Amino acid sequence: MTNNLAAELADHPFLSAFPPTWQHLLANHACRREYTAGQVVFKEGDAADRFILIRDGLITLSIEVAGRGRVDVETLGADAVLGWSWLFWPYKWHLGAVAVERSNVIMFEAPPLRALMASDPALGYELMRRFAAVMLDRLQATRLRLSEQGCDVPSAPVSGPWAGITTDAVPLLDIR
Repeated sequence: MTNNLAAELADHPFLSAFPPTWQHLLANHACRREYTAGQVVFKEGDAADRFILIRDGLITLSIEVAGRGRVDVETLGADAVLGWSWLFWPYKWHLGAVAVERSNVIMFEAPPLRALMASDPALGYELMRRFAAVMLDRLQATRLRLSEQGCDVPSAPVSGPWAGITTDAVPLLDIR
């Protein structure tokens, strides 16, 4: 079964360029899962103990907004990656997810993947690089949706350690 799962991983855009040895390693911590329409994939605030590659179907992400209830943030379909909260302490979901229609996915267990990433820095780096690209894409898509809705979207962070800092002000690492 692991070999069949590794072949499916090789077909998914998120992992297709990975060496077969990495695909087999990842397949050891993965399983197929089907969600029916309306089924909860995960709840906001629960333990983020997995990530998901969507094979087919649709899954909607939502967030609880005070005074408004649940607000849909994004709907993901075939070939999308779902979930990155498993990578960052305290490993809690920041959004909820519900299947809009029957959805077939490949689900990965987070704790063994974090251990695998720590034991194989090259694999860990490549997974983090790919998740960073997914996060950047989702943040840019959110920014675009907000600006299309007439929201005033600041060009720089308004709070936190990077508030008001442009990339020009961030020193580069000297690796000479």
